[in-house]
Amino acid sequence: MPAPKTKPQAKLSLEEFIPYKLAVVANRLSQSIGSLFEKKYGIQIPEWRILMALHSCGPLSPNEVVEHTSMDKARVSRAQRRLVELELIAVRDDPRDGRRLVLFLTRKGAGMCAAIIPAARETEAWFLSVLPLRERQALDKALSRLLARSREQGGTSVLVQRKEARRRPG
Repeated sequence: MPAPKTKPQAKLSLEEFIPYKLAVVANRLSQSIGSLFEKKYGIQIPEWRILMALHSCGPLSPNEVVEHTSMDKARVSRAQRRLVELELIAVRDDPRDGRRLVLFLTRKGAGMCAAIIPAARETEAWFLSVLPLRERQALDKALSRLLARSREQGGTSVLVQRKEARRRPG
């Protein structure tokens, strides 16, 4: 299905620009959760994201953490070092492929995740409480579809992708 055509406007109204609204809402929600975790557990948002990715997915390579969290490699590397220092995660050679490393939760890290999840769910519930159940379900479905679409894009601008495609010989 082709992307809907939009009429060009001379001025961009941020209140009507969905990427802007998504970014602001995501940042504010992340900051409210992040401030809770920083005060109560002494970890920052990038560290929390890594912990939750490992809790959800199991052991991951640093590159897989980058993919799951949508953080850049440098940020993942810094947060990974701090989590190792805090003994919340450990880094080992992959038993299936000795050329790569995997990150995994320690017992202490798993315990912190178990303690964090109820507070994260409570913050999520408060944030979403302004929406009736049907709207929450529709939002979840829409965000899942947008998340899948973002994976297709691979972090590259759609305009850049189109220009590159036109340059390639057919």
